[in-house]
Amino acid sequence: MQQFVLEVEEGARLEINVILHPNQNKGGTTGQGKLAVDIDAQSIRLFAPTNGYFPDGAVRHEVLHVRRFHIDGVPKLALADSEEWDRRFSDALGDLDNAIEHIVIVPEELQFHPDRRKHWEAVMRDVCLALPDVPEGERRLAVCMHWTFLRHVLPDSPVVEIARSFAKKHACLDLADYFADRFKDVAASKEELVHLLFHTFPEIPKNRAALEYINSTAGVRQTPIP
Repeated sequence: MQQFVLEVEEGARLEINVILHPNQNKGGTTGQGKLAVDIDAQSIRLFAPTNGYFPDGAVRHEVLHVRRFHIDGVPKLALADSEEWDRRFSDALGDLDNAIEHIVIVPEELQFHPDRRKHWEAVMRDVCLALPDVPEGERRLAVCMHWTFLRHVLPDSPVVEIARSFAKKHACLDLADYFADRFKDVAASKEELVHLLFHTFPEIPKNRAALEYINSTAGVRQTPIP
C-alpha cells in the first residue's frame, strides 16, 4: 500500500498530506469515521479520523482518485469559470462526478481489498433505500447512476433487487439498463462519459458546467462539456 502511495505521489509530483481531523471521526459504514480527499492542482490533502481509523482499502480508494486526476489526466466535472459562484450547483456537480469516478475505480479497489465489499454493500443499500426521497426531477439520474454502479461493481448484490424494484415502479428500468450498457462502452474516456451523461439527462444545465483538468505543473484548465 505504501508503495502505491509513493508511486502516485511521484507521478503527481505532489505529496499527499494526511490531516487528522475530528470531523472525520463520525459516520462511515463501520461507525469509526471516514476518509476524504481534497485534490487541487497544487495540493492533495487526505483527511482522516483522529481515532486511528485508517484502513488500507479506504486509503487506496482516495489515492485512486488522485491518480485519475493528476496522473491519468482525467478531467472532473466542475462549475464553469464563466458562471457566478453557486455552491449548491458546484457541490451537486462534485457529487455527480464522484459517482461517475466510483463506477470506474471501485472495481480496482475491490480487486486489492475484497474486504471493502462490505463497505460498498452498505453504501449502496443506504442510497437505494433512500431513492423514494429523491426529488422527482432528479429521480431518473439517481436511478441510472445507482443501477450502473450495481451492474458493473456489485452485480450479485442483494441490493440489486431493491434498485430493480424501484426502477420498475417508476418505469425507468429500460433507461437504466441502456445507460449502464453505454457507460461500459465509453468508460475508457471521461469526456465520452460526460457527453453520455448530458445527452441522456438534458435537464442538467450543460452550459453552467465544464470539464476541469488539473496538473501540478500546468495548473488548472477548463473546457466546455462536449
